[in-house]
Amino acid sequence: MTELWQRLSQTKRMFIAFGTFMVLVTVMSILFQANFFTSARLKHLADFEIPTQLEKLALEIRLQLEPSIQTSRILANDTELHSRMANTDPDERKQLVESRLLNILEGFPARTLFLASHLPDDSRYYQLNLGIMQDRPLSRNNPDDAWYYTFISSGQTYELHLDTNEFSGADLLLFVNYRNELAAADSTPLLVGGVALEMRALTDLISNYRLGEHGFVSLITSDGTIQTSSDTSILKRIRATSAFEQLLANTERKVIELKHDGQDYMLSSIWVDSLKRWLVIEVPKAELTGPINKQMWAAQAIGLGLMLVALVLIFPVARSLTRPLRQVQTQLGRITQSLDLSRRVHINDQAELGDLASQVNQLLERLQQTVSEILRSSGHLNEAAVRLAETTGLGQIRGDQLQAGQTMAAAIEQMSSSVAEITSTMEELSASSTQIADHSQSVVDVANLTLDSSRRGADAMQELEQRMTGIHNDYAQSLQDILELGNQSKEISKVMDLINNVADQTKLIAFNAALEASSAGEAGKRFSVVAGEIRRLADSVTESTRSIEERIQAIQSSISRLVLTSEKAVNSVQSGMDVSVATAHELNELVEAATRTSNAAQQISLSTKQQKTASSQVVIALRDIANASSTNAQSVRSISDISEELLAMAQALNTLMQEFRSEQPGQGSPATPDA
Repeated sequence: MTELWQRLSQTKRMFIAFGTFMVLVTVMSILFQANFFTSARLKHLADFEIPTQLEKLALEIRLQLEPSIQTSRILANDTELHSRMANTDPDERKQLVESRLLNILEGFPARTLFLASHLPDDSRYYQLNLGIMQDRPLSRNNPDDAWYYTFISSGQTYELHLDTNEFSGADLLLFVNYRNELAAADSTPLLVGGVALEMRALTDLISNYRLGEHGFVSLITSDGTIQTSSDTSILKRIRATSAFEQLLANTERKVIELKHDGQDYMLSSIWVDSLKRWLVIEVPKAELTGPINKQMWAAQAIGLGLMLVALVLIFPVARSLTRPLRQVQTQLGRITQSLDLSRRVHINDQAELGDLASQVNQLLERLQQTVSEILRSSGHLNEAAVRLAETTGLGQIRGDQLQAGQTMAAAIEQMSSSVAEITSTMEELSASSTQIADHSQSVVDVANLTLDSSRRGADAMQELEQRMTGIHNDYAQSLQDILELGNQSKEISKVMDLINNVADQTKLIAFNAALEASSAGEAGKRFSVVAGEIRRLADSVTESTRSIEERIQAIQSSISRLVLTSEKAVNSVQSGMDVSVATAHELNELVEAATRTSNAAQQISLSTKQQKTASSQVVIALRDIANASSTNAQSVRSISDISEELLAMAQALNTLMQEFRSEQPGQGSPATPDA
């Protein structure tokens, strides 16, 4: 993987790095947005929408039951009727009660009215059902009268009771039982009266109510009896669980989340005091979060599209950023092909690549100077080889050969006369040369070790400089991203201000609506409730936006601190880069000095070895005086061969150096950069 990465161009590397970073940021943003909106939606449902729907349904039920309850209260507290019944014969009491019930029916049409009277000599039950008046004596042994004795012993002012009796037939009716405020000596109320309503209307209201497509409402008594529920309701299946008990003790109208048969549900309940029962709502959680999930998928699709557009735009940006590097590469390739050391690298970049081009130009200038020096030295070497050839007689071949031979013979005779005197001195010199050669080799080894260590240090410092440059660029990019994030958070703050203004205007409108509803009297009561709900909704929005603004301010504070920290880090990295550049320059100078030292040590070792060999040869020649002539002749031939080789090497070096095009230092021509 590392090898493949190193083969990629700088443009592709930058494209992959920027693209990967953008993909990660986009994915994290979408996930954060999905979690945030889902949590906010569920919180809104649990804290406001579901309780509000329950309160709305409970209000409708109260509005339907309130006339019946008030009628039952009037009938049960008719003390005058009880007095007249006490002073009337038993045969006339039925007519008296029937007259009173018919009178009530004129003001409140109902299917059934009933009255239970308690007199010292008689306790009877009267019922006017569909215009038919019937009565019977009350008895504890009659199952149809069990409700009466249960109610008077409960001490309640009124209750709602589902029941049937022999007078009303098999139809299930909702009896509103109301007791008289006065009681006999045995605590039995004087009268118990009320209205019997058809349960079907109330059941249809509750059964037909829907929150979404599969959100149902059920009616449960205080003892946990489920009286009305949907066929698909889960209440019957969770009746024995603790969640069902929580619903019957939910005085704060909290929403309970429950998982049943692999599906999540949201349940809540409200106690309807006028109905004396619990209203329980159950909604599948997936149905409530479905629209949110659709919005999240749409947001993800939009984010993916924007990310693809950004990736398309990143590649030209990355290519423009690497254009100076390609220009440097092209100009160096042309210089390498032409070997024209007078040309220079020119780019418009003033940053790191500009510094690199400047250093390359300095290197080219020094190479130009070095090649010029080598050219001059090769000329001197050629002249010395020619003089050496002339000295050995190679230059006199076409001239007087005899004169060259006599010159060499005279030199040999003079050398023979000095052999005896020099022999002892050369033996001592040979021993000294041997010791010097041994020590010079040790110096060469130490110089080579120093050179290797210096080169490794210089390479390590160059790598450190490159990595510090990369870190500096990463910090600068991170600082720019942080500043952009701060600007976006400020835009969000402006949106929150707009939402606050809308909420304030909504509360003002709700307040005006409440005033209009109060002035409308009874007809505006329902509108007053709606205005109150709108005002509470506006207050909830204001509190939510205030919480969001506090969090945004905390994020902006964190961004400010992060910007200061990033600026300090960038300055620290820049300082480290300056130090590393200075250290690299000093290490390069140390490498050059170590190179010169190693070359000098090798030259000294070579010279001492040559000196040792020469002195040994001289000693041997001095000891073997008899063979001096032949040895000297051989030496002359060897010198002639060496001079020929030296002359050829000097000419080859001169030819090789002529391949470099080098003008005078400071007169270099620029290399034409590519676009």
